[in-house]
Amino acid sequence: MNTVPSPVPQAVETDMYQQPGHLIRRAQQVHNWLWTTDVSNEVTSTQFAVLSAIASTPHIDQNSLSRQVSLDTSTVGDVVNRLLERGYVVRSRDPDDRRRNVLTLTEEGDRLHAVISVAASRMTERLVESLSEQDRDDLVRILQTLVEAGEALRNTAEGGGRR
Repeated sequence: MNTVPSPVPQAVETDMYQQPGHLIRRAQQVHNWLWTTDVSNEVTSTQFAVLSAIASTPHIDQNSLSRQVSLDTSTVGDVVNRLLERGYVVRSRDPDDRRRNVLTLTEEGDRLHAVISVAASRMTERLVESLSEQDRDDLVRILQTLVEAGEALRNTAEGGGRR
């Protein structure tokens, strides 16, 4: 078999500190460091998102929880199981639909959520303290736009609309 080698494309000079993906990853590293320093080294920010969703929507089912916190169902299942084991969440049958399990915070889960929410709020303030109020608003708006556009791309690709 005689094949013609593909030409190697010319490399593009890249300044990583002008690349949004690299900067997003670095910002996540800063966030993770601040989280473990200022908030908790036992409860992750993902676990806090799940606790917050359950706190705001008591008796939520796991599928709805998964959608609310934008995590796949297996990841939510793992997080919920850890929170169940630690006594922060209880799972019970939905009295209106016995086929459905719902999640609620325990008294200890409520207490933990309250403590972590205060620390997380302070940590977020520390994370963005170098930004003006307008820049903070712009940052959140831009990140929301990126996430929504990325989710739309993924949904199109998974739906077979793009190959």
